[in-house]
Amino acid sequence: MDHLARGVGDHRQQYRNRQIQRMSSLSIFCMGYKKRVWATLLFLVSWIMGFGNGVAGQREGFLLIMDAPTQPASTWAWELLRNSRRMETVIGVLQASFSLPRPLTFRFGEGEGPVYDPQRVEITIPYPFIADIAHLLSEHPAPTAVHSEQTDTLDVVEWVVYHELAHAFVDLYNLPVLGREEDAADALATLLAIELVEDGGRMALTAADLLARVAANAKNTPNASFWNEHTVDQQRFSQVVCWVYGSDTTTFAPLANSGTIPHQRAQRCPDAFSTMAQGWWRLLDRYIKPA
Repeated sequence: MDHLARGVGDHRQQYRNRQIQRMSSLSIFCMGYKKRVWATLLFLVSWIMGFGNGVAGQREGFLLIMDAPTQPASTWAWELLRNSRRMETVIGVLQASFSLPRPLTFRFGEGEGPVYDPQRVEITIPYPFIADIAHLLSEHPAPTAVHSEQTDTLDVVEWVVYHELAHAFVDLYNLPVLGREEDAADALATLLAIELVEDGGRMALTAADLLARVAANAKNTPNASFWNEHTVDQQRFSQVVCWVYGSDTTTFAPLANSGTIPHQRAQRCPDAFSTMAQGWWRLLDRYIKPA
């Protein structure tokens, strides 16, 4: 999946029609492709130069650590991340987009998770969790899967990274949350996928479908701690699908035509997505870096 600066331009006219005002600083997401590429390349260079034991070279903003695997079963996930450079790209885009009051570390390694630790200001994504995703996708490929199993695994991992990032933003920015924080985290994960990633809607659908399959078969899910702690259920899957459809009813028309989204609910999805996006952009406006 190509990671481009899709921006919010494609959706702004829809929001204007619904009288939704976005803040001017959201132009960060309309940065040109070349600027995004340079931001990512600069991060990659600094990360590689400071890699050593896995610690990113910079010491402010978004930090990336990839611990060497200590279990044979974790090696596959570690190699997938190292070879793809997907997470370096993700962190580079976040670094270019958001200001943080304190450094936030993304650690890939062993242990429990995915989870955000407010004491350490650290998001942990375990290698076994990534291996579990690959295993689940191999047994039950998502209907939206159009790429390789490895790419789809990385897509789900990236969506989960955005989900945990939402918890970090709530903590670091002291953001108010109405309703369940897990639902708010799903919303931001889906929004960032749609706005920051080419074909990001499909990424969110792949993740949502996997969550739904886990919910339906939780007893047979390996290492199900993440899924259990995050209250995976069909309602969350349906909400993510509705947001994706509402973001682009033309591209994702098959979701409504196939009955994946009931007709009456499908009519409400564009407003649901607009309301969700407006709410998050208003909360994050002051922390978005100028273009």
